Amino acid sequence: MEPLTVLRSASRVGVVLSGGSARCSFQIGVLETLIELGVRPSLCVAVSAGSWNGAALATGSVHRLRHYWRAFVRMPHVDLRNLWREHSPYRFTEIHRRTFSRYVGVDRLRASGTLPLHIGVTRLRDRNKVLFDAGAVEDPFLLLLASNYLPPFYTHAPRIGGERYGDGGMTDNIPYEKAFEEGCDAVVLVTMKGESEGEIYRSPRETEHVIPAGLRDRVVVIRPRHRLPLSFTEKRWPVLRGIVELGRLRAREVLLGERHPETDARAAGTSPTVLLARFLSAVPLQRRTP
Repeated sequence: MEPLTVLRSASRVGVVLSGGSARCSFQIGVLETLIELGVRPSLCVAVSAGSWNGAALATGSVHRLRHYWRAFVRMPHVDLRNLWREHSPYRFTEIHRRTFSRYVGVDRLRASGTLPLHIGVTRLRDRNKVLFDAGAVEDPFLLLLASNYLPPFYTHAPRIGGERYGDGGMTDNIPYEKAFEEGCDAVVLVTMKGESEGEIYRSPRETEHVIPAGLRDRVVVIRPRHRLPLSFTEKRWPVLRGIVELGRLRAREVLLGERHPETDARAAGTSPTVLLARFLSAVPLQRRTP
């Protein structure tokens, strides 16, 4: 069955958004295309940088995502005065607080009619993955921030319910099983590792994940053809806008069978994900006592 037919015939469609830092701008074009083609998700599961896109999807704000990202990257990311406040020159916490409040907001995330949003994090005490319902936690913003906690960009891991949590991609970057557990019969999995790089990246311990045969016909994977030509922390909006467009075209290729030469764009060299996986396999995530 064709991918778009699978999604349109499903009674409940889940959207799963992996992490990938600036590369998650690719997801914007994919989400715009899904909506344009009449795919109506019933819930979203998101991790790391994909969490901010997931929050926009859950609140019906996909049409504002380009403005959201553009506002985020235009703010200065480094301020040495932040060394006194957060012991880090990076001010991503403050930037996220401002842009999230403006383009999504806690109240909208908790409002009736909002799609269920599940956020994947890593419990730092034992490095186990945990999935939270964003609408059920005391502070959804803190939850999304926790799923993005990755040294050295952040230095103080958020505490939720007395536990410290960090980047969800460290334990499960593609928790698509959660969507099926919540009653979905089809899933759109949007992840950042290019097809030419190998199988899907799940975690530093599982860099070549294969979707089980029993689920393969119900999971529509949308990812780049090749490694995206931008840095892990790219902040030039014209570059990111090009990746948004690439995501839009790639989604049309997967869902409609079209072919666009623009999607052949690729970066040279070793993938940052591979380098990060090597680093994390050798250096444990920072652990803090309560």
